[in-house]
Amino acid sequence: MKAKGQQWRRVSWNALPMGQPVRLSQHGLPIGTGFVDASTPDGSIIWVVLDGWHERRMFLKEDYVQVEIAA
Repeated sequence: MKAKGQQWRRVSWNALPMGQPVRLSQHGLPIGTGFVDASTPDGSIIWVVLDGWHERRMFLKEDYVQVEIAA
C-alpha cells in the first residue's frame, strides 16, 4: 500500500483492475484499505481484500461506497 499521507483520488468502479490498491469509505467514514480481488463487468460490484483480512468482502455501488486509488 501507499505511504501514509499519500494523495488519493476517486475513480469509477468499472475502471478497477484486479490487484489495484484501493481505499474505501462510506458517507465520509473510512472502511479501510486493501486491493481489488474481482469486479463485475458493469462495475456494480467489487470484491476487496482489506488489509489485515484473509477473505474478501463484497461492496455494492448502490450502497454509495467511495473508492479511491493513490494519485
